[in-house]
Amino acid sequence: MQRLVLFDLDNTLVDRDEAFRRWAAGFCEERGLPADAFAWLVATDGGGFVPRDWFFGEVKGRFGLTASVDRLWGDYRQRMPELVSCRPGVLDMLVALRRRGWRMAIVTNGQADNQLGKIRRTGLDRHVDAWAVSGELGIRKPARELFEAAARGCGLDLDDGGWAVGDSPTLDVEGGRGAGLVTIWISRGQTWPAELSPPDQVCGAVEGVEDVLFGADSAGVERG
Repeated sequence: MQRLVLFDLDNTLVDRDEAFRRWAAGFCEERGLPADAFAWLVATDGGGFVPRDWFFGEVKGRFGLTASVDRLWGDYRQRMPELVSCRPGVLDMLVALRRRGWRMAIVTNGQADNQLGKIRRTGLDRHVDAWAVSGELGIRKPARELFEAAARGCGLDLDDGGWAVGDSPTLDVEGGRGAGLVTIWISRGQTWPAELSPPDQVCGAVEGVEDVLFGADSAGVERG
């Protein structure tokens, strides 16, 4: 199996939920929203998995905002890359993997301006070989085609295998499995859904992926 690893972005390589909480706090303050608005925004956000046009439609209606949904969503996409962070240990892991000859790409759903802004703002663009963003390509995880695009960006063929890493059981693990990849679930303290087939490996945080992949190397896993 070749040394290829495809990482999810939000809540895998970057702390998307913390960035959202910071955005929500600022949004409430700037617009003078009521005391319960912050908790409502966080709950309605659904960890980023609900459609953003729907989310901002709900925001507009609940708080009686005059700005259009498109304007609210556009302001959000501009602001979020400024708030997102990537732990130093994550970048250290990517450096270590590259030194061992691993090729790496990011596979993420989302609008291109928002997701590319996060990748560049955090410096991830200097630590991976490629990325595949659904908003650019018109393909969304869990579709195999998005994983294929990321592998091609690394100059590799997905049919030669690799690893998929992410926090979503359906988008990242089932999507990666459907693409023929070995899967690592980033659990972040969550419990795996009982109705789904389990991932190949589990790490509490993405930094643990380094030991898993180095262990695969040490075990003599066939690679391209």
